[in-house]
Amino acid sequence: MTAYTVANMAEVTGLTSHTLRYYEKESLLLNVPRDSAGRRYYSEDHLVAVKFISALRSTDMSIGTIKDYISLYRQGPHTGHERMAILKKHEQSVIEHLADVKINLQMIKKKIKHYEDTLGK
Repeated sequence: MTAYTVANMAEVTGLTSHTLRYYEKESLLLNVPRDSAGRRYYSEDHLVAVKFISALRSTDMSIGTIKDYISLYRQGPHTGHERMAILKKHEQSVIEHLADVKINLQMIKKKIKHYEDTLGK
């Protein structure tokens, strides 16, 4: 089983060590073991969790909502419907955001075309 130091985990995930410690402080990551010198060691399960949390954060899910989701997860399988509802609601929000981004991208492309046509490529 692979063990990651904070530096390793930061490198693999692209997050800062500060963010990783914050996730632990906010109870988004649990049971991060430490060696006798107090250094954290993350497991593959932690890596999967961090990547999932990062995906939620990068799609604008709030820390509070992630905490709610993780709290439900920790309560066990009987909370599956509630967790799915949180993810479905977030999915809809992401879909709506993507639609807005596509519209804005088309406006940017139109303006670029205008400049290419008037200024030359």
